[in-house]
Amino acid sequence: MSSFTPIRLPLPAGVRPAAMGAAAAGTFDCRPTALSVRGGATRCDGSASVAGHYLRLGVLAVVVAMVLSGDQASAQPAPGIMQDGDAEIVLNDSVPREARGVEVKQNLGDSVSKDLALVDSDGQSVTLGDYLDGERPLILTLNYSNCPMLCNIQLNQLAQSLEKGGLKIGKDFRCISISIDPTETDERLIETKARYVEQLPSHPQAETGWAFCRTTQKVIDQLATEVGFSYNYNEATKEYAHPAFLAFLTPDGVITRYSLGVAFPPDQMELALVEAGQGKIGSFIDQFVLLCYSYDPDANSYVPQAWKIMRLGGAATLLLLMLALVPYWLGRKGNAAARQQPAAGHTPAADGTTPLKPTQWFGG
Repeated sequence: MSSFTPIRLPLPAGVRPAAMGAAAAGTFDCRPTALSVRGGATRCDGSASVAGHYLRLGVLAVVVAMVLSGDQASAQPAPGIMQDGDAEIVLNDSVPREARGVEVKQNLGDSVSKDLALVDSDGQSVTLGDYLDGERPLILTLNYSNCPMLCNIQLNQLAQSLEKGGLKIGKDFRCISISIDPTETDERLIETKARYVEQLPSHPQAETGWAFCRTTQKVIDQLATEVGFSYNYNEATKEYAHPAFLAFLTPDGVITRYSLGVAFPPDQMELALVEAGQGKIGSFIDQFVLLCYSYDPDANSYVPQAWKIMRLGGAATLLLLMLALVPYWLGRKGNAAARQQPAAGHTPAADGTTPLKPTQWFGG
């Protein structure tokens, strides 16, 4: 017979150990006996009140655990809040104040004012209209020379993309970069211009075709409003929070497209310039491709349009059918003329008709 170790459990108040056969006061034994094993389960010897007591203790323990679990869950900090002892620390996960409202509203189809007064890198007083000659489209960028990062990246990428493209600055289009810093100096403009013009060795007219200009705060604000450009100035750092911005203008100053990234794929640049040029620049292939693509402001790129492709396909099919039917039409016309001429050796009758040959009596 296997040995058995008694399980010692605390007695409920008011229960006498002697009634349970306990070995010591305050405990009782739960051991298998001939009467205590029923259906393979062990039954503890004791009164029903003892079993009920422990059942109530178990229920109470479950309730207490649920309450404590709920308190811990409710004590978890909300997103953006950390706890340091008894103090709550609110995390600043919102947009910085200087960057709020920094965006571009795409005013496609709007025109810029041509009389905006500017000063170029040579110190000459000019207007924006001087760069809108009615013949060539214009690329407009808004930057400033002391920009620590974004402007440098954007203009470097722009220069590299233009160098890879087939259209040439000065010949096919012009480019102007206007500083949003009213304290910009001519010396800084000269340095900035030289940095990017030298990246365009295949553009012989880059020096005159890409202008860098400064202006007053009033003109900056007016131009920014017209093109939908929003920015903020940080007094502490003396820097501007601004988005990447590039706009394509027609030769008359109408905004046709924006580019709001720092990467400018050469094919997208060329399509944008061809569209802004209104048929005055670009090859026949460029014009043809533009018929199948449209600018999508949300995608910030040119995307193929199914209905345009289907329309061109239908027109091409109709043209091919007409070309294929031309020989047939010409052949029928020639046969009709030959049938109208009298056959050799037949004299017309008095009424002007030609006697039928035997082979023609029955419609032959």
